[in-house]
Amino acid sequence: MLLICAFLPVLSFAQPGPVDVNIGIKAGMNFTRIEGSTWTGGYRSGILAGAFGSVGVKKIGGQIEALIGTTTFTGKGSSFNDAGLLLNPADSTSQGSFSAMHLHVPLLLNLKLFGNASIQLGPQFSSLLSAKDKDDVLNVPTSSVFNTSDISGVVGIQLKLPKKLNAGVRYTFGLSDQNLSSVGESWKLGSIQVHLGFSFL
Repeated sequence: MLLICAFLPVLSFAQPGPVDVNIGIKAGMNFTRIEGSTWTGGYRSGILAGAFGSVGVKKIGGQIEALIGTTTFTGKGSSFNDAGLLLNPADSTSQGSFSAMHLHVPLLLNLKLFGNASIQLGPQFSSLLSAKDKDDVLNVPTSSVFNTSDISGVVGIQLKLPKKLNAGVRYTFGLSDQNLSSVGESWKLGSIQVHLGFSFL
């Protein structure tokens, strides 16, 4: 909110008019995949919840959020064996399932299109809060396998609804390598987020 308020004079100068301020909560689903031959393809579902704050003047505004998101990654046994990460390297059938929880902080520019629809663009900064080796396939700590931070790009659309509600969908594309292991490939995160929010203001 401090970052958004810092840009408020610029927004007001560029688009004179009444200031629209919103503070609220949101919840939804995120569908995340991690790229790389070590992992099975496809998006895995998880929950998404947190708070948001936004300010806007006419057709332009800014929004910042703090969201907790969960997801699950499933590995390929043979790839983990090649990396020497399995407790039993001879067991190529072990896939390994990992549950992860991230804190996401997107900093978004809202551009009003028409009616109550806005395009959202900007960066997202994420921090890995926890990663659990659910199947106990690693012979090293998960903290030495996964990067604890990520920078992503965000593009999406948000609709302002009656009763102080809003709904949106966005896609985030990871720019940081999540791989700290001995596997010689890049792991990038991609996520589709769907949310419903409520504004107190």
